[in-house]
Parts: sequence; C-alpha cells; structure tokens
Amino acid sequence: MKFLTKQSVTEFEQVNRALENEGLNTLSGESDIKRLGEGSWHYAYLVERDQLVLRIPKKVAYEEAVVFNRDQLTAEYGATEAFYKTANQAQKGMCPEYFRYFIDEDLTYTLESYMGETLGLEGQTQEQSEQYGREMGDFFRALEEIDPPYKGIGYLEVAKNGELKGGLDMDLSACIVEERGEYEEELHNLLSSAFDFNKEKVAAAGKKFIPNRSIDREKRILTNQDTSPENLIFTSSGVKMIDPVPLLYTGTSIAANHVFNYRTFFPTVYDTRRYAKGNYHLYANLLKVHADGFVEGYTHGSEQKRMDLHIEVFLKLVTMAHAHLELLQEETLMKEQIIRFGTKEQIEKRLQIYLTELENFQVEVSLGEGSEGF
Repeated sequence: MKFLTKQSVTEFEQVNRALENEGLNTLSGESDIKRLGEGSWHYAYLVERDQLVLRIPKKVAYEEAVVFNRDQLTAEYGATEAFYKTANQAQKGMCPEYFRYFIDEDLTYTLESYMGETLGLEGQTQEQSEQYGREMGDFFRALEEIDPPYKGIGYLEVAKNGELKGGLDMDLSACIVEERGEYEEELHNLLSSAFDFNKEKVAAAGKKFIPNRSIDREKRILTNQDTSPENLIFTSSGVKMIDPVPLLYTGTSIAANHVFNYRTFFPTVYDTRRYAKGNYHLYANLLKVHADGFVEGYTHGSEQKRMDLHIEVFLKLVTMAHAHLELLQEETLMKEQIIRFGTKEQIEKRLQIYLTELENFQVEVSLGEGSEGF
C-alpha cells in the first residue's frame, strides 16, 4: 500500500505512527491490523481497542499521483469536522461524535468514532429501506434549521486568515438565479443535440419547472453532497453517516441530489470501475423505495416543499444528462472520467436512459391549498 508520505514505510509502520502520535496503544504485529476497506482517497482501519476508525490518505487516487497540499487537506478535514458537529446538532448520533485529524508531509490521517457494522443494501428489506430513507429525509430537513458556521457558498476552502469559508463570495439568491440560466443553457444543448427523444415534451417541462425554481424559500446551510450507500451505515438503531463532502448551499438542491442518485444515478453506473463494487443495479428497487421514503421524511407533508424538491430532481436529471453529452463530445476521456463514467459506449447508453427519464418525468404535481402554483 502506498500512503501520502515522503517516506518509505510499511502499512504496519504508518498505522502505528498515527496511533503513537495520538497517544493510543500501538499494534504488536501485522496480524493486529484490522482493515475496514478503502475508498477512492483513503485506506480505513479499525482501532478495535478504542472503537475508532483511522483513515490514511493514499499516494495514488484515480490512477494519478496525489500531491500533498496542506490547505486542501485542512479544508477537507476541517469541513468534515464542522459537518459532523452540525449533523449531530440536527440529529444526535447521526455522525461520529469524536473526530481528530493531523496533517504533515510525512504523516496525515483522520481519526473518528466507529459507527458500527452496516447491514448494507443486501441485508435490507423494503420496509427497512423505506425507513432508512425517511430518517435521511428527516435529517436533511432538520439541517435546514441550523445556521452555518462559515460564510460563503460552495465547497469549503482556507481563507487568507486561515479560517474556512465557502469558495464563492455571493448571495445565495443571486447564486440560484445564476444557476437557473445555466440549467436553461444545459437543457437547450440537450434539445439541440442529435439524440432522438421527445424534445417538445422535455422543453415544455423545462419551461414549467426552471422559472419556478425555489429562491426566496431557500436558506444557506452546511450540508453534505455525498450520501452514497457506501457512506451510510445501516444499523438496527437507524442510519448513520460518514465520509461526507460538505458544502455551503441550499438544502433543497442537495436533498434532490440524494433523491436523484438513489432513483436514477446509482442503478445506472454499476458498469463503471468507480461504482462496480456496489452492484447498485441489483438493488434498484430498494434504492427507489429509499428515495420515496426520503421524500416523505424531507417534505413533512408540505406540498410546496414537495414541489420545490420535485423541480430540483428534474434539474439534477438535466445536468447529469448534459454532463454525459459533454463527455461524448470530448476527443479523448481522462483516466478519472473513464473510472467514474466508463467508456464512451457506456456513457452514450446511459445518456439514452436519462433522456428517456426526462421524457417521462412527471410534470403535474398537485399543490395543496395555499401553496404557490404555476
């Protein structure tokens, strides 16, 4: 295993160096190493005695060498720490209560509470999946009640004063309006493409949805963009969340990202190297039930909230289809693009699925009395 360090070290040595640095009991031998697995960027280990998880960054990610960047790592780990605190305010025990990190060219790691074993998708019934989805929806709605600890919008970065902030210094409403123009352009590009689908129907949906995107009802919050099944711990006491990608943004958009991913994206990327191990296509029904539960938990019976979410899901579908269209227009794909999205043949096949979903996207959604209509 290759770790993000200038030194030549073994797995056993690097794990022990981290444990020693934290004042924890070190391992006696290599047989004591408890590997939990690995993500795209980190190796994960269980520190069994202390019920902690140690994550050490890789030297190579997506087949490219990782360059040590202190500010980037500080932003990533600092954002995780901030999100865990915010998440546990919204719902106690949702995320690790304990989190520490250390950053150095020779030794970098994070250490957090072990959240237990997961049932995974394979161990869930449909009823459990729906309940987990409801819990996630409740949680994302609760996040919207908490004021963010940092200024700005977008992914967090280190400011000149050393503190964290959002990458964009702009008003949330202005950002949403600006994005509205970007969604219109993406939809126009799809409609102008050579791909055959019911463009008149999709154009009509876009004209109905995009101008009515929620603006004044939105609040800037600290939320999490990556809620894939591999980052959720499904337990008998409820769903837990780890390894977030925090950002400052509108809650409805990121809630819609969760719904879109579970209904559409994850089941369609089973043939990529990035998502192959999840076998998400085998659990498409469970993922859909989870998404349905999420909608119920997130909207809390509000028809206006349901419509705002529905519009955002449509926009996620538009932008993902457009991303695939752009990939097909590239002369050659980079390694990371191939790992994430597959070959051009796979990308084109997936784009056709998204265009069909756009055709069939439900346009008429009832609004309750007193709600804003179209």
